Amino acid sequence: MTDAVLSHSRSSAVGNPWLVAAVVVVPTFMEVLDTTIAVVALRYIAGGLSARRDQFHTLRLNEYLDPFNPAVQSFLEQAQARFLQQTGDPAAAQQLAWQTLENLREQQSSALAYFDCFWLFAVMILALIVVVFVMKRSVAEKGAHVDAE
Repeated sequence: MTDAVLSHSRSSAVGNPWLVAAVVVVPTFMEVLDTTIAVVALRYIAGGLSARRDQFHTLRLNEYLDPFNPAVQSFLEQAQARFLQQTGDPAAAQQLAWQTLENLREQQSSALAYFDCFWLFAVMILALIVVVFVMKRSVAEKGAHVDAE
């Protein structure tokens, strides 16, 4: 009689589409939620780190971008000449040359900040790989009962 009851309960559980759907949907939803939280948290952490490193590199690049630096003067003269040919207005050409220099500074500081974040995360991953191989396995004695406390 018990076998008949068990077989009937198994067949009714497998045959119930709502139970099957719940068993499939709930873990899937939990996995998607967990992944979303992890991705948002990592993006927030990396974004904050990247913004700080971007500010740092912007300030460092500003130290070299003064009007008395010969390389800056040469760049501005060449850019002004090119923009003067395009616009015909000396004031607009000078403003466009300075804007071009500003855009280059922003691109370089963003790239340097990205490289810093990449290296930091690469070092963290390598450190975690080393930690995984150094950790000892927890092995229970054969036949011992392991309690979850």
